Amino acid sequence: MSNQAGIVGTWKMTIAQTETSPEALETMQTFFADGNYLETNNNPQAGSTGHGVWRGTGDTYQYTFQVFVSDAQGQYIGKRVIRNTIRMDNPDRYTGQGTADVIDRDGNVTKNVFAAPTVGTRMQVEQP
Repeated sequence: MSNQAGIVGTWKMTIAQTETSPEALETMQTFFADGNYLETNNNPQAGSTGHGVWRGTGDTYQYTFQVFVSDAQGQYIGKRVIRNTIRMDNPDRYTGQGTADVIDRDGNVTKNVFAAPTVGTRMQVEQP
């Protein structure tokens, strides 16, 4: 178990495959004490590294981040904005519900990519 309180730290998160989330994803997330957020995932087509912010206290938190999205030729086509509300199940695990919107270059929401449950597990120091 971690000696950290709250959400601050690095987490391994999974997004379940559902009707509105066509594939399962794994991500690495870092929640910084100053309210900033950083994310990367295992699917390069899902977008760039995500940058965002978080807020919350106790066992409930919300975060929002965005990634840049490119087409198959590497041309920028817009961004994806992801929002998640999570609840700490214990100090090292959370569950949540997330949504993502694709936004074109002109700022128009073109589609909702997913609405899916998420599960996060705090990263622990492993013995060499």
